[in-house]
Amino acid sequence: MRNRLWVMVVVISFGLSSCNLPAPQATETPLTPPMPGTPTSSIATSTRTPVTTPLSFELPTPAPTSTPSVFLASPRDQPVNCRFGPGISYAVIGALIIGRQAEMIGRNSDSTWWYVRNPSDPSTSCWLSAEFVQTVGDVESLPVVNPPEIMVTGVRVRVDPPVLYVACDAFPQVVTISADITASGPSTVVWHWESSTGVVSPDKQVVFAAGDTKTVQDYYRVTAVNDYRIQVQTTLPNIMTGQASLKVICTP
Repeated sequence: MRNRLWVMVVVISFGLSSCNLPAPQATETPLTPPMPGTPTSSIATSTRTPVTTPLSFELPTPAPTSTPSVFLASPRDQPVNCRFGPGISYAVIGALIIGRQAEMIGRNSDSTWWYVRNPSDPSTSCWLSAEFVQTVGDVESLPVVNPPEIMVTGVRVRVDPPVLYVACDAFPQVVTISADITASGPSTVVWHWESSTGVVSPDKQVVFAAGDTKTVQDYYRVTAVNDYRIQVQTTLPNIMTGQASLKVICTP
């Protein structure tokens, strides 16, 4: 018992003495001395910011407005005839209907007629009266086109009857030769017919007051059984031909 008390006294004494020990002091880290020849300054050095030269911008120059390269014509309020030449005496060869446009490629000297691609057949050209169409573009810059030469544009031939049945002793017989001749404008057309047997008619004339189609007729005297070819040809104002066939059959 006495030993146990003694041990306790020793422990308590040791605890009280440890409370009075001095606290450990912080160790100072020595400053690094400046290197010789290296100046020190307490004033902060400012960093220079590079000056950027402002970019200069040039506004684009507006391109001049160009004149449209395509000129168009359209009907004002009704379909318009497109003619072979600049005048109502020329034949009608096409039409410009409501809702359609025609490309303009020329004009006459006083700009009263426009030369256009035929709206009914773009592979050909014709003329529209300026009075009845409205246009797009500087049409006065279009080239002046001279009126076309008036000519025959078609010959269609038929023989009546195309097949002739006749008694072998009933020759001669007469058949009718008819030809539809189309001229593009006012003109006098000279024409004749000839058969495959070598018979040729005298020259004949038909007068056109305007572009139109006229029917001419003549008669052919058949003297024998044969297969005939009948040709009608114009010689003025230009050469144009058409032909038809005739078959003659003899019955005993």
